[in-house]
Amino acid sequence: MSQIYRKTLTTRHFDLDWNRHVTSRTYERFAYDARCEVLKEFGYPIELLLNLNISYFPGSTKVRFLNQQFVNSEITVESQIYGLDDASLLWKQTILGADGKKACEIETTSRLVQDGKNIRIPNVPEINILPYQFTIHPKPTLQNTVEHNYYIPFSDMNCFWNLPSDSIWKIFEEGRFLFFKEIVDLNLIKETDSTTFFMGGEILIYKQPDPGSHVKIISWIESFEKIRFYFRQDIIDSNGNLLASMKDEQLFVSLSNSRPRRAPAAFFDKIERFIE
Repeated sequence: MSQIYRKTLTTRHFDLDWNRHVTSRTYERFAYDARCEVLKEFGYPIELLLNLNISYFPGSTKVRFLNQQFVNSEITVESQIYGLDDASLLWKQTILGADGKKACEIETTSRLVQDGKNIRIPNVPEINILPYQFTIHPKPTLQNTVEHNYYIPFSDMNCFWNLPSDSIWKIFEEGRFLFFKEIVDLNLIKETDSTTFFMGGEILIYKQPDPGSHVKIISWIESFEKIRFYFRQDIIDSNGNLLASMKDEQLFVSLSNSRPRRAPAAFFDKIERFIE
């Protein structure tokens, strides 16, 4: 088993999202910060990466949210790192709240790239576990989907001049809002005392979206249950190339007490035609 590396960070007021708890992107930022600390342990601090023109590229992710967090919570990120056959890195990370309970689990890949080639980091243990097997499948047709245009700001890129994972998560989050605003009407949240919590999902990155580019977000619902549904999105560039896909689990909860509840009939009536 790979060594466990630990780093503790603290949530802030600006980490709260519209659902009144720490946003999902904060967990990814904390996990990324912890990955950078582990790379430093292996002799690749971020200063060296920048000086040698080595870029960090995020890969695909499986994430699961287990326990809500609020402001001023001390979060501990436990990280394990493994080397894959193509010299990319597999990260298994557990994020713990101040009470020691699991708040989030993230399994993701990344690459260190110099002159177009992946760099193999010495002494990283070889993979001895089976990586997560993704369940995203392509949409057979573009019927019964919703399409939105989106501009990726240059300001979303990081010090490596590419989009970090949390910026790609942001595109999908924006797509969810655009879908619900157009199809469901956000006023239903207050009218029915219902919202949905992002409980986890899969993100596959086929090709890095370019900062400063225009893309399309294609959205639909893969399946629907009594208290949850699985939302699917694809990001497509101006030439029709598939850049990234996401499948996320959305749980219906009461806005007033944050407890799971059955989907309001008004919600189902509006989205029924978009269920795959």
